[in-house]
Amino acid sequence: MKTVNPYKTTLDSGNAYWMARLASVAYIKKDDPEGSPDVAKILANLKQEDPRFSSVTGFSKNSSQAILVEHEDFFTMAFRGTDELVDWLDNFDLIVTPVLLLVEGEKLDGYFHKGFWKATEDIWEPLLAKYQQFQQQDRDKQKDLQQKKVRPLFLTGHSLGGAMATIAATKLIHQDLPFISTYTFGQPRTMTHNTARIINGKAENRFFRFQNNNDMVTRAPARAAGYSHVGSFVYISEDKSLHNDIGWWYRFLDSAEGVIKAIPKKGLDGVEDHSMSDYLQAVESWNWAPNQT
Repeated sequence: MKTVNPYKTTLDSGNAYWMARLASVAYIKKDDPEGSPDVAKILANLKQEDPRFSSVTGFSKNSSQAILVEHEDFFTMAFRGTDELVDWLDNFDLIVTPVLLLVEGEKLDGYFHKGFWKATEDIWEPLLAKYQQFQQQDRDKQKDLQQKKVRPLFLTGHSLGGAMATIAATKLIHQDLPFISTYTFGQPRTMTHNTARIINGKAENRFFRFQNNNDMVTRAPARAAGYSHVGSFVYISEDKSLHNDIGWWYRFLDSAEGVIKAIPKKGLDGVEDHSMSDYLQAVESWNWAPNQT
């Protein structure tokens, strides 16, 4: 059984697998108007593979959903994707939200995709409050010698959920709150070039962004609109092997930009290789191409 290495900030097969699993189960929802996370089903699903998962808390507002997953060794904020991503990519392509970032005591101007920022804001306060409540419980147990360490935090998400996870991690950096790493799958770009440089300067080696073959969502909003990714990327080729050679990135980049405009017309169902199940399959296999790490 793959396990999480809870204090490893660098790329790790067990961490990648479980973040993909958690991004996947975040889609399990109740049959209600908001599509709230079905926390009972999610927890039962996770316990079948690892009984050390102990709780799942759901958060839902408007089109935003996330879960806070508690394990004996770690916590994870997992953000759910949505079909409405297509509308946001179409309607908010050129609109950014200005945000004042505090990074290591320095005030810096940041600019984020308006729709993705709002989606994160809708659920951020109660999500962070619940996580901090768990943290305080860990500290209290430390005082009573019932527990040695405060359990660390991971973030993950697929599609829109990946964009939200990236913004959530940025908020943690802004508030000087620790996290181990962020794993995202098929996420769109979330911030401007200059903002990405600020975040990369602080935590580039703790963001891992997986892109499956020809998943065009990862190329939107367009670079020409001023948007950029953060962190390190892992490219999943058609045979499901993993690559971090930049040559694979440019090979995809050269053929991608002209197809992005078709996303709003075709919808996510028409976007090749965007399925979370494809990402999970590749990460579970963890089959690196020759001469890759």
